[in-house]
Amino acid sequence: MRNADVAAMLNRVADLLEIKGENFFKIRAYREAVRQLDNLTTEVEELIKEGRLKEIPGIGEAMEKKIVEFVTSGQLEFLTRLESEVPPALLELTRVPGLGPRTAKDIYDALGILSLDALEEAAQTHRLLLVRGIKARTEENILKGIAMLKRTEGRRFFPEGWILADSLLTTLRSMPGVLRAEIAGSVRRARETISDLDLLVAANDPDAICREFALLPQVDEVVAQGGTKTSVRVRSGMEVDLRAVKPESFGAAWQYFTGSQAHNVQLRGRSERMGKLKINEYGVFREDGTKIAGETEEEVYAAVGCAWIAPELREGRGEIELAAQGPLPPLVQQEDLRGDLHTHSNWSDGRNEIAVMARAARERGYSYLVMTDHTQSLLIAQGLTPQRFLERAAEIASVNTAHGMARVLNGAEVDILPDGSLDLPDESLAGLEVVVASVHTALDQQRDLITQRVLTALRSPHVDVLAHPTSRRLDRRGETNLDIDAVIAEAVKTGTALEINSSPWRLDLNDSWARKARDAGAILAIDTDAHYPAEFDSVRYGCAIGRRAGLTPDRVLNTGDADAVLAHCRAKAARAVANFR
Repeated sequence: MRNADVAAMLNRVADLLEIKGENFFKIRAYREAVRQLDNLTTEVEELIKEGRLKEIPGIGEAMEKKIVEFVTSGQLEFLTRLESEVPPALLELTRVPGLGPRTAKDIYDALGILSLDALEEAAQTHRLLLVRGIKARTEENILKGIAMLKRTEGRRFFPEGWILADSLLTTLRSMPGVLRAEIAGSVRRARETISDLDLLVAANDPDAICREFALLPQVDEVVAQGGTKTSVRVRSGMEVDLRAVKPESFGAAWQYFTGSQAHNVQLRGRSERMGKLKINEYGVFREDGTKIAGETEEEVYAAVGCAWIAPELREGRGEIELAAQGPLPPLVQQEDLRGDLHTHSNWSDGRNEIAVMARAARERGYSYLVMTDHTQSLLIAQGLTPQRFLERAAEIASVNTAHGMARVLNGAEVDILPDGSLDLPDESLAGLEVVVASVHTALDQQRDLITQRVLTALRSPHVDVLAHPTSRRLDRRGETNLDIDAVIAEAVKTGTALEINSSPWRLDLNDSWARKARDAGAILAIDTDAHYPAEFDSVRYGCAIGRRAGLTPDRVLNTGDADAVLAHCRAKAARAVANFR
């Protein structure tokens, strides 16, 4: 049995559990197991025979038993039971952004709808209003979600491409004859959605590498093969194109196959105007065929009188003209970030103690993190009281005396309530060092109401960062109907930082909104929203978004040290008080 079959089974279990409204962490465990299987270079059957299945991160004893049962018998009794409890066709409805599992179940129970076409027809004819809890705004959002699904059909968000590339590049770089292997295409540019993954290899025998690539265990199907290009489909369904070139042409090929098309067209136009040079995937050539560049990207750009351009900027938006004037300002990098302003512990919905998160942050090079456990919306149910706040503060103080830890700042993620108020009183907020505010409820408010709601929160002297501003969840809903332009303007006025949430389920703000925020003069923060240590590693996605937005380190709040962040928060509070007076 192929790994793809096991991964598909686990994904199906997770989907059905989500429809049933099961525990979030239980569902996430299945999703994580799928991610690990997709990146394996060894078949699961072999790992089972060798007794090494539990060595895979994220696969514990319970998950191991289910996988072994499925591989050895061809079925899983737990999945069969789930399918008897939940109509599997309901999974089709949950693909619609904004349509949660429980609402999908309510629609099915009331109208018997099990297909997207039937759902769209029911929304267009307003029959969805017959379903309990569905209002005109919900119906409108479902239609928007269906339209969004149609637009992105066959496309994936770029973190999925990066995760797959990690695995394939590790394998390629270990192959004899491979001198270099890198990502190219829209994945390298960190374009929000991608259709496939492009990889590039330098080798003295490119044809041989392409033939060997088609035999890798990750490959599910060879789509096309010939010469120095091989196209395959991997277990997850994504298509991967590998191109192999000689080392002396690697830079030219890397530039050419990274794109974008608009960028390359403009670069070729410039080369023709500069002495009729020709640029292709093999190099830069004069009219007489003499090759003048090609081994590195820097050579290619220099040949046409330009500084090197970061791949995230190569979209044909004037970057070539700017590079012709000299080196471009350095974009923010992961190493520039000195702390994370949005993290969680087991005081709310995180998995680990504060000390575990602080140690993990230090191991990743952070000097500090802000512990922003959720406030009343999640914590009152767990008995959070003013006394419990004091207990958490004491734990933070204790962690800050230990060695090998990032400094922990005492913060919270507060809910912006439907009327714009915050779910903690001012006296409690005043005792926190950093406050992150976000919208988690009443996401279907009308545009003017939800916008005013957020603007009111930004004017609070206590709110330092607006987290995941559009509230989108890529696995379940699109952006709220928020007037982001108005929010950006208010953030500039009040000095509130706007977050780029690095979670692969969020990516919020996206690069377009982040660029608008930068142009307007806003300060941004690149955070992970980490609920357990491994999620700190998703910061690379947020950095990529920041780079596509053209952010330099000075425009990102958490490139400063902890004292600089606290000074920013004090200045914001003082400005808010002055404006209020």
